[in-house]
Amino acid sequence: MAEIVPVRVVFCWAEASPYSVACWRALAARPGVDLHVVHPERLLDRPNPFGSATLLDGISNESFSASRRDLHRYLLGAVAGRRPDVVVLCGWIFWPYTRLVHAAPLQQARFILGMDSPWRGTVPQRLARLRLARFTGGLDLVVTAGERSHEYARRIGIPERNLRTGFYGFDYHQFAPAAESRPAAWPRRFIFAGRYAPEKDLATLVAAYARYRGQVDNPWTLTCCGTGPDSHLLRSPGITDAGFVAPERLPQQLSEHGAFVLSSRFEPWGLVIAEAAAAGLPIVCSSACGAALEVVRPYHNGIVFAPGDVEALTRALRWIHNHESRLREMGRRGQPLAAAFSAEAWAERWHNYMLETLETGADAQAR
Repeated sequence: MAEIVPVRVVFCWAEASPYSVACWRALAARPGVDLHVVHPERLLDRPNPFGSATLLDGISNESFSASRRDLHRYLLGAVAGRRPDVVVLCGWIFWPYTRLVHAAPLQQARFILGMDSPWRGTVPQRLARLRLARFTGGLDLVVTAGERSHEYARRIGIPERNLRTGFYGFDYHQFAPAAESRPAAWPRRFIFAGRYAPEKDLATLVAAYARYRGQVDNPWTLTCCGTGPDSHLLRSPGITDAGFVAPERLPQQLSEHGAFVLSSRFEPWGLVIAEAAAAGLPIVCSSACGAALEVVRPYHNGIVFAPGDVEALTRALRWIHNHESRLREMGRRGQPLAAAFSAEAWAERWHNYMLETLETGADAQAR
């Protein structure tokens, strides 16, 4: 039997969410892991939409005000006081965390960065190598959300030996039963779930859906779940705006539909794609979605189209409509692809990444 190596880990997170909490629970359940989460009460002056107070029940955690004057001293005490072997940072979206990397009381800790930002070649990204050089120089490992964020990490100087994949995970077992509870008569309804924001490109979705309706007999309906400034775009025949759907209700919603659609122009990964695949749905998504590379296989369990291409999305919707007899099997094929991102798989992956950094650090000290 392999020896259990104890690991004390502190996650410095920007915002707790149902999928991150599912992953932390799975990791905390592994032998030898002592897990703690530090997180701000509010991110970017808005409250956590998931209600972190109850969401984190049973997980060692503490929240703080991001506006406190002694923020750096507080964070250093909150993290160093746990005597962590490993500190995990959620990118650099919450900049105060980056100062911990070179703090003297944490010199013995290993630092892992989680990163989902995709490489887009913008000027700020090209300058990031200089701006982030000191910060990235103190990292032991960077875990990316896929090949596009992997490329960004390379571009800012992270050596390949320090790069890993698998940033995201989710509660697969919450969604998988939806595949079995779907009616025998396949639901003739598309579903979209996400913020009604410009990056989701609802304009392209609505335009493509309208064209699709004009090209087929007995068109499917389209249900949209979410809230945001672009909700007015959904006032179109055949579209139902279901509003915000609580995370615990999403599996039921997915079980009542026949295909999932995400038309984003910008989507670092798109965890909802994995959730829909776990629920046994064929996926129609734009190639801008990072998860399209890992969770969707064209005409195997879904269709991928170019972002902003109304005609291509129209064809995809029409293909789904015309191949109803194949959809259940397509949905089943997507489940194993989504299972690779289950909370349990995530926990095993990250636990071993942590052990790698500790072993590497011990080897370096021995030399």
